[in-house]
Amino acid sequence: MIGYNLKKLNRKKDIACLFLSYPPFNSRKKETHRGWILDVLEITHKVRESLHKLENVSYLFPEISRLLDHSIHDLQAFIPPVKEIIEEMRRSSWRNKTPKNVMLDLCVDDFMIRQFLQYIQIPEFRRIVISDAADKVFLCKLKKLPPVRQIFDTVIHINGDLCLELESVEDRIIEELGFSKSSRGKADEFLRSKNFLILVERFVPETIDLNDLGNGWWNSDKTQKIVLTDNYVQLSVPVELEIRREYHLLSWNLFCWNVGKLIVHSSSIQPLAVHLLRQCCGHLLATVLIARALKDVEDVSIWRLASRAIDSLPTTSQSTEDRILLSALAFVLGQLGSAANKCLKYCASNLEMEGTHKVDLLERWMKEDLIQTLDEGEQIVQQLVNAVLLESFQNGESIRMANDVRKELVNFYKAEMNPLLLVELDGKGLMEAPKSEAWEEAHEMYLMNNKISKLPDNPNCPLLSALFLQGNLHLRVISPSFFQFMPILQILNLSQTRIKSLPKSLFKLVQLRKFILRSCELFKELPVEIGELCHLEVLDLEDTEIINLPVSIGKLINLTSLKVSFYPPANGKRKNDPASRIIPQNVISRLSQLEELSIDVNPEDERWNATIKDVLKEVCCLNRLHFLKLYLPDVLLLNDLRNLSRMYFRFIVGDHLKHIVSRLPRESVIKLEEESCLKYVNGVGIPTEIKEVLRHATVFFLDRHLTATSLSEFGAKNIENLKFCVFQECKEIEAIVHVNDGADGDVRPHSLEYLSVHYMKNLRSIWKGQSLPLWRNSLLFLKVLKLYSCPQLTTIFTWNLAKDLNSLEEIVVEDCPEINNLVLLTDGPSWKGWFLPKLKKVSLHYMPKLVSVFGGECYFPSLEWLSFYDCPSLKILSPSEVHSSALKVITGETDWWSALKWKGSEGLEQQNLDDIFIPIDRDIDLRTQLAAINDQLQSQMQITEPTKQSGGSGDSLANLVVEAGTTSKQKQVA
Repeated sequence: MIGYNLKKLNRKKDIACLFLSYPPFNSRKKETHRGWILDVLEITHKVRESLHKLENVSYLFPEISRLLDHSIHDLQAFIPPVKEIIEEMRRSSWRNKTPKNVMLDLCVDDFMIRQFLQYIQIPEFRRIVISDAADKVFLCKLKKLPPVRQIFDTVIHINGDLCLELESVEDRIIEELGFSKSSRGKADEFLRSKNFLILVERFVPETIDLNDLGNGWWNSDKTQKIVLTDNYVQLSVPVELEIRREYHLLSWNLFCWNVGKLIVHSSSIQPLAVHLLRQCCGHLLATVLIARALKDVEDVSIWRLASRAIDSLPTTSQSTEDRILLSALAFVLGQLGSAANKCLKYCASNLEMEGTHKVDLLERWMKEDLIQTLDEGEQIVQQLVNAVLLESFQNGESIRMANDVRKELVNFYKAEMNPLLLVELDGKGLMEAPKSEAWEEAHEMYLMNNKISKLPDNPNCPLLSALFLQGNLHLRVISPSFFQFMPILQILNLSQTRIKSLPKSLFKLVQLRKFILRSCELFKELPVEIGELCHLEVLDLEDTEIINLPVSIGKLINLTSLKVSFYPPANGKRKNDPASRIIPQNVISRLSQLEELSIDVNPEDERWNATIKDVLKEVCCLNRLHFLKLYLPDVLLLNDLRNLSRMYFRFIVGDHLKHIVSRLPRESVIKLEEESCLKYVNGVGIPTEIKEVLRHATVFFLDRHLTATSLSEFGAKNIENLKFCVFQECKEIEAIVHVNDGADGDVRPHSLEYLSVHYMKNLRSIWKGQSLPLWRNSLLFLKVLKLYSCPQLTTIFTWNLAKDLNSLEEIVVEDCPEINNLVLLTDGPSWKGWFLPKLKKVSLHYMPKLVSVFGGECYFPSLEWLSFYDCPSLKILSPSEVHSSALKVITGETDWWSALKWKGSEGLEQQNLDDIFIPIDRDIDLRTQLAAINDQLQSQMQITEPTKQSGGSGDSLANLVVEAGTTSKQKQVA
């Protein structure tokens, strides 16, 4: 019984040590539990000594029970559900529950190292076991840590594999020191005189007491540690500290528990969740606050907003941990709403430490005019409790605020009451920069999107931490001494300016963390002095025209993000010189902290062919990398990449010429910049390498493929995660999805939401082959379908396919001259009733043979937008097709609208449709007009409740037509 309780006590001690290695506990709670931890070590030592002497240890049972009753409530009070997670950890039930790629992405090794460094400072922790850490990378990282080098005179690393006894392990250690077995006494004396760290790899002591290892080496005046690592260590007797890799998934499990496991494990959310947690650096309170704010949130844009909130840390003198928590609070409070924020602010200042009855609190809120009714107050209390900003106790009758939350809120509101001095002059049309007085007092300056052509020569800016100058297209030259007196500048943005070079004083900004120089088309050479910016974390040179990177980039060892574009001029002498490297060898591999790497090159630049192999080799050494963008001229280069499952990527694969102007609509181009994207250009056949990468992609752009006949050729397993597909100029494709007769599950891109097809001269249909039942319909989740310039396309939807497209929201068909109806009705009955229940937008342009939209008497309950242009054969519409209370816009030519007839138009109120009809001017670009109408519609929908057809939304939209160049007469209909 005493042995069981002792193991239980040490497990509780290890868990407490784990929590105390994480912020905010590591800076606030360590001393609270330090005495108890040392008592646990002492009682464990007493039990072990007594057992060695064969003495009765029953007298120690009461002391062990007392230590077991030690409360760690302060570690779990305001971070739910820590209690439940602790119980799981005690039962060791976490193993194999988390995907391996998540463990890698979350930098679990860094959390383990942080705990190790914290406890090697305590003399009583002599023997440490690290489970599931027997890999060379981890141990090498451990040995090379600066604190390890400073603390220990001697670091010894041995392999304990096949050592069955402690004596054989000690012999190997002695041999590693250069002593023979016969010189054991000298070796013991040598070790007693040293601060040593001994790393024993792959030693599995299941029946051995590790406390007997190195008994003759200890010296209380020295810092001495023995660390044992293996893939899984099962201890027979407790040691001073056990660190388990799976325990350091604490922040991940805490996050999943609070945000909702179904949400966080979705394919689109999980990478964002992992990235967000990396930004939180294991701060447990920030983790829970963010998780509660994102609970059950499926909108990816809100997740990205949270990530930006944490990433945009205020540039203050606070510690990183404090800044992370303040940024998390800023995001959370931003999601609460005004009334809840006022109530929370009141509680931070006025709520008693011991709490108060909820009814009393609500009455105080009403007295302060913070709420209008008790019901409103009840809702706000519940909202704040759910957000972990307040605690409910005594069966919900009382409310209090955790001390740690109160302290952080007070700090947050102090910062709010004493904001940094900001000079916010963005987009004001300034021709000149502010006067020198403004520079002297400013903490942050926002001067972007102006017409500034000249900056002061050397402004005195002792407090300036952030300077934003992007979008000043007239700025060509910066004075050599401009940055001379900006000692604490941390963020600098010079994007979209006309500068050709950087002033020398810029390279004295040793505190600079983010330097953004995007879209500076005249900037061609990055000076070697860039390596002097030793604290730089973000360097963005996208869409510049630099020729190469200097070797000194390798000195920027703190870089987490590097984005660069190489587009030398067409007549450049080095363009086609294979001997000239774009990126010097061994530069990328030195940037070990890189999380994002984006390299854009001109596909015609032959220097890239001489560089890419080495770049790929070095990229594979970057263990923190979670985003990679590259151009790979040869498919076989994909074999040199690994770990794609744990990163976002954007790859262009295949030899091709650079297009000066993209033929794709902007929306399709934007889709290619989302999530993990593979663009395959000028391909022949379906290489295995492409299939392997496609498995990890969510976006696929097939451009000018020479032999593929359908998406299905790429294999069901390889396309099942695709959400966005774009096809362009693939001359052999006749159908997007091809189901072979008798095939069982061979074609099912389950996740496909967006399909865009362009310039496909042989495309006949979207779907070819047998129809599938609803549960196997591969287009079941399709939301957007866009078809452009497909001259042979005759069938978009068959009846059996269309009736199951319950997620479809938008259809665009342009320049498809053979289409006469969107749905082929010959394979099904004439449809009456609701159809495509989520369809909102239909745009049909340049379709000379179109005679009907859907046919039948179909009703579209969600339809908001109908756009027609150059469809001369479309002379009759069915009233049911426009019978939607949500319909806000119909566009087309005025003469077409005037001549339009209505099938069975009894009861149709023509005037209501005239109110929402907006004419298209043939003399103005069609897409420009539609974009303007759409923008106006969206802004109107944001500020007013959706109107019914009789609501008259057409008047405000009609004004836009006049602004675009049409006249009011053109709006009239016959």
